[in-house]
Amino acid sequence: MPSKFSGKSLAPPGGALWWFTLLPLAIQAQAPVVIRPAEGPAFRADRILIIPKAGHAGALDQLHATTGARVLKAFPNTANIHVLELSGGAAAPQVVTRYQQSGHVQAAALDSWINATAAPNDPAFTNGWQWYLNNTGQSGGVPDADIDAPEAWDTLNSASNIIVAVIDSGIRQTHEDLAANLWVNPDEIAGNEFDDDGNGLVDDLHGINAMTNSGDPTDDTGHGTHVSGILGAVGNNALGTCGVAWRVQIMACKFLGPKGGSESDLIQCLDYARAKRARVINCSFEAPDFDSVLSNAFWAVRNAGIVVVAAAGNSGTDNDVTPTYPASFAMDNVVAVMATTRTDGYVAFNYGANSVHLGAPGFDIWSTYFRSNSDYVPLSGTSMSAPCVAGAVALLRARFPTFDHRQIIARLLATTDPLPSLAGRCLTGGRLNLAKALGTGDFTFQAAAFDWVPTNGMTSIELTDDGVSPARPLPFALDFYGQSYGQIYVGANGLIGFTNYDLSSSANADLPSAAFPNAILCPFWDDLNPALAGSVWMGIIGLAPNRKAVVSWVDVPHKDTLGGQTRFTFQVILHESGQIAFQYLQVENGKSALIAGKSATIGVEDFTGLLGTKYSYNPASGSVTNHQAILLVPSGPEPPGPSITGSPGPQAGQFQLHVFGPPGRPCVLSASADLVGWTTLTTNALPASGVFSFTDPKVEIGDGRHQFYRAMLRD
Repeated sequence: MPSKFSGKSLAPPGGALWWFTLLPLAIQAQAPVVIRPAEGPAFRADRILIIPKAGHAGALDQLHATTGARVLKAFPNTANIHVLELSGGAAAPQVVTRYQQSGHVQAAALDSWINATAAPNDPAFTNGWQWYLNNTGQSGGVPDADIDAPEAWDTLNSASNIIVAVIDSGIRQTHEDLAANLWVNPDEIAGNEFDDDGNGLVDDLHGINAMTNSGDPTDDTGHGTHVSGILGAVGNNALGTCGVAWRVQIMACKFLGPKGGSESDLIQCLDYARAKRARVINCSFEAPDFDSVLSNAFWAVRNAGIVVVAAAGNSGTDNDVTPTYPASFAMDNVVAVMATTRTDGYVAFNYGANSVHLGAPGFDIWSTYFRSNSDYVPLSGTSMSAPCVAGAVALLRARFPTFDHRQIIARLLATTDPLPSLAGRCLTGGRLNLAKALGTGDFTFQAAAFDWVPTNGMTSIELTDDGVSPARPLPFALDFYGQSYGQIYVGANGLIGFTNYDLSSSANADLPSAAFPNAILCPFWDDLNPALAGSVWMGIIGLAPNRKAVVSWVDVPHKDTLGGQTRFTFQVILHESGQIAFQYLQVENGKSALIAGKSATIGVEDFTGLLGTKYSYNPASGSVTNHQAILLVPSGPEPPGPSITGSPGPQAGQFQLHVFGPPGRPCVLSASADLVGWTTLTTNALPASGVFSFTDPKVEIGDGRHQFYRAMLRD
């Protein structure tokens, strides 16, 4: 066998040296392309698939000789699937039956033909563009009937470290909106005509063409190019369209041609994607029948932790009744996607209340195409819905690198937007919401000036041991991890929930935790008992857009009273601007094992239980002290500016100003007599309460002068 190395020295028997130089040679000839006939069986006549039993190699060799079959390809790391090439006179169904009855294989199956799931529209269509990313009502759409991409991109728009395998018809690799986002095989040297990584493919720089067993996945139908643009067209490059992920590594795995593709070529693509460390696989195609060999191939992908996003199909049937694969494989790494419209309506494609997971836009979707480097067309189908979700999964994998495939999918499904049109048609009854999935509004902890808000004038909340209050309305909608909430529930054990699931739990937990309770604020989650002593209060202070909802636990004892009561006084302040403050007036007096948060959870957790910001959990040395304030600041847009109220000062002839604003931010308070010239009165960092007061001694009430004030935030 000739070496691929130029100038290699070898030592033959006898000790002499041979010197030779090789020209670059392809080590494997390109296979001919087999096209599905216009009429004929739904399987390849020249191949079958088997999974050998261990220890039966010799018997199988004899069976191959008897049937005239030969092993064309083998995938030892993908369920050990073998592709057998049949002799010209062999009938595939009979050969499959013979292998099934031989006792030497775990499974044997026909090499079925598989179809793409797109239904092309008029390429001259010019309306709509990318309504699915940001729907403002254009072209008859409904505002916000989209995946909330702009809101999500404020959190994350790049998955540049994530490889997404598009198993399809290939990609136009020179397209202006795709070339920069193509995966590059790190183990292959471009253009040297060698199989550098030893996988049997020469110059597979951007992927594989399983139809020709080559490294040239050129698209000859446009389907794969269109799918790729939806999930990962280059963003912010002033060209064409924008993918759900602006930056991502798209691996082109070609097994589909103009008339479909074969199962054996699909298996080769799955094996390639697994071997090359893809994290997501997009499957915008459908096979109508269950096949145990193909199921084993997808199970191998599942065992590699890869998320598979699959189109539900376009036949308009119920997948619960008539399954389509791979969407209907009951595996915890497979996400089946149905299609929605620009009005959030149902498209008459496939659905399934128990077998399809969620919806995503799939009608009149504008994306890249294959006829030129600047070609774009709109297409419709669940083929277009799947890459919307695949792009979202890529961003999720970049956002949450420690999540396994189950956690990624759990978060994806827990954050959909419920739609009437999808109720009873898919498991979630909802459409993809990228912003919610990425978890906009993540929090960071900051220190802030302590400024206890008194309970004077507030409403008492009567709580039993482990009790939970009825829903308490907020005067504003609070954004919390991308969800908007208008009410809270107050728990006796030092926590607040936006939903009432297991808020009575006295056993505090680490954060985040998928177990209930979720969507919680934990200023001091411990086994407390306000029914024994103390009180709990809630009230509202401030003016829009700087109102604050305040919940205070005052002298509430721990349930452990051995040696005397240990009482705690602390409060939560929910700021209309999105910040959250925890304040501790008294947490240091009492039993040593209970004080200072030593037996408490302090932090916040989102509604899925997969995201959370923890300050402390049962710290041995404690984590909070008296007169301490902790500020939780969400990521996102700039908070609103401060507002001012006035009242007579503490002494005659004085005027007192009360400034309400986002806590932790420096605020400049100024005065003017004519709205032209301004004099700075004070610069203060707003405390945890978000309120500070200033007494102006220069203004006498009723003196007839016009005095103006303004408060402005400062970086």
